[in-house]
Amino acid sequence: MPVMVELTLKIDAATYQAMHGQILPVARKAGMLFHSGREVEGGIGVVDFWPSAEVFQAFLDGPITDGMKAMKLEVPDDVKITPVLTADT
Repeated sequence: MPVMVELTLKIDAATYQAMHGQILPVARKAGMLFHSGREVEGGIGVVDFWPSAEVFQAFLDGPITDGMKAMKLEVPDDVKITPVLTADT
């Protein structure tokens, strides 16, 4: 079942824009269907759609966490996964 993933990256807009181009292709290859980011209090709010919670969790447990740690950034601690009926692209 597709899911909507919401989280906050504790980074500024410049850092987000600098890393966006590197992470987006990795996320797409991992199965991400749609990505959006916006400035919020405390960082960048992200809303993504993934084919399943398991596919997203594999991405979170691997490439994104590894990349963020390598960049000395905090891994999101407010991940919210919500099942959705459809996630059309």
